[in-house]
Amino acid sequence: MKDAASELGITLAVVHFNHHLRGAESDGDERFVRGLADSMAIAYLGGQADVARAAREKKRNLEATARELRYRFLLSLVDQGRLELVVTAHTANDQAETVLMRLLRGAGTRGLSGIYPLLEGKVARPFLNLTRPEIMREIEARKLEYRVDSTNLDSRLRRNKVRRELLPLLEREFNPAIIPLLKAHADRARDEEAFLEQQALDRSRPWRLREGMDEKISVRALEGFEPAIQRRVLRQMFQSARPGLRGLAYSRIGELLRFALGARSGRSLPMPGETIARKEFDWLVLGPQPTSSGSDTYAYPADVPGETTVPLLGVTFVLKIVEPAGRAGEYNQMAGSAMDAGKLPRRLVLRNWRAGDHYWPSGSRKPRKLKELFRQRKIPRSRRNLWPVLEGGEQILWVRGFPPAASVAATSESRTLLVVEENAR
Repeated sequence: MKDAASELGITLAVVHFNHHLRGAESDGDERFVRGLADSMAIAYLGGQADVARAAREKKRNLEATARELRYRFLLSLVDQGRLELVVTAHTANDQAETVLMRLLRGAGTRGLSGIYPLLEGKVARPFLNLTRPEIMREIEARKLEYRVDSTNLDSRLRRNKVRRELLPLLEREFNPAIIPLLKAHADRARDEEAFLEQQALDRSRPWRLREGMDEKISVRALEGFEPAIQRRVLRQMFQSARPGLRGLAYSRIGELLRFALGARSGRSLPMPGETIARKEFDWLVLGPQPTSSGSDTYAYPADVPGETTVPLLGVTFVLKIVEPAGRAGEYNQMAGSAMDAGKLPRRLVLRNWRAGDHYWPSGSRKPRKLKELFRQRKIPRSRRNLWPVLEGGEQILWVRGFPPAASVAATSESRTLLVVEENAR
């Protein structure tokens, strides 16, 4: 083996992960692998975890937890620069088992793509075209030592039941070529999935927005896509909004799609991984669940002139005095948003919007509730709670994005103007 590696210009290492699921047998496997590496003078890289304990703490399936911890270790070896590539011995039989199990679970095209020959450019599976019997014949011909994981013989485990009972039944009673057939199906599914994923990305790109940790898309645009594209767009948005989380099950994607196309504005839908979907007028928004209890408020004295920083918004508000005399053009440009500094009360407070707030905006014939104005401007509910207003003399004088109050709005008679500017921190 070392000679072959030398001819190829590569350096080999043996990697083993001890799951500690079989007591002394697990430790015996580790000693065997380490001894094999030593006998060939090849570096040994070992990892371990108490998988059973981790599964109990996470309340997850034992096999899924074992895979997660094992691959976390394998990928870390590449991320740390200790290896360039990890190679595993998955066979066509493993591929057939995986495809069949996912088919029985109701997986879509992505799930039926099975085991990928290359994972994140870090883990390669070069034996997926070979069956398990072919591998075993080669091992026996070379008289190589090996060990068998006893849990692979336990038909109470779902994968073992598929391997030892269902697949042999299908081979015997329905199609003797079921293994290569399922393997070929996975190959086709991967090709089709790659094409459709790129289509979904390209077609949704003009309609998707990123705001902080939220992913947004126009519902009207989403309605115009074919169902296969719609589902993939939503899955891509979920993964972008919550990186590191497992993908959405097909049933949850269908639920999210029905919500996107049918729910009214202001509705929300909890999703896995502390994620929430929201309808905000013509937008579907996906993002993390808000951590606040709704009690986030702020109120700061505002000096004129002066600066007031609001950490919750990440914004500094600058209250600036402007002299309009001799600059009619400049006055005309800002008159709709400026206040007459001479009409302002002495004490001003910059605070967030509160339920029941109302004011009389310049140009309106009567006072208006801010809630109604927010709805008209299609300002999402998720942004309203922290919306800034300037209060003085027990009335609202200024609201971000709206005209100043009629009582303090600048006119051609105003000698000094007050304007509010925002600077991101």
